[in-house]
Amino acid sequence: MLLPLLVFLPRFQVQGGTAVRATLVFVGIVLVPIALLIWRSFASGRWRTVDASDKEDRPALYNTSILVLLSAAAYFHFVERSPALVRGFIVAASMLLVAAALNRLLKISLHVAFARFCGVLLFRVRLGYGLPVLLLVPLLIWSRLVLSRHVWPETIGGAVLGLFGAAAPSPVMPTLEREQQTN
Repeated sequence: MLLPLLVFLPRFQVQGGTAVRATLVFVGIVLVPIALLIWRSFASGRWRTVDASDKEDRPALYNTSILVLLSAAAYFHFVERSPALVRGFIVAASMLLVAAALNRLLKISLHVAFARFCGVLLFRVRLGYGLPVLLLVPLLIWSRLVLSRHVWPETIGGAVLGLFGAAAPSPVMPTLEREQQTN
């Protein structure tokens, strides 16, 4: 649920009105299909938990998530012409590819990975956006451990993956400012 903030807040600072449209498109292309997958998989009994905590549940989540993120990248490339969002979606899909590749060895916490990813990028946009998210990451790690969804190496792996994803070359604000100047 942090990803819509990552789409909205940087755009809102620079482009105002396009932020709402971009966020709604993101929700439609990415979140609705993933929510439907989760709901159908859990309601049908194929998944034991709503967050795909079993390693066997992860391939469907990875495949669907990667497909919708790449679809969003295509939309934002061809329709919105937003290189910053395209790079962000490609980085997020790449993070999922890494997690999928490691799934047999380590079931990386995607909650932690994407919280750290969003927190660091929002921090780069504005301290007040990212700091609250980053301060909540330790609580998120604690909750994943207490709920027995993950073990320490999986949560630390998520934190590292999120940090590497956020470090990928995708400076959010300068790119958005350049987009505004060319439009």
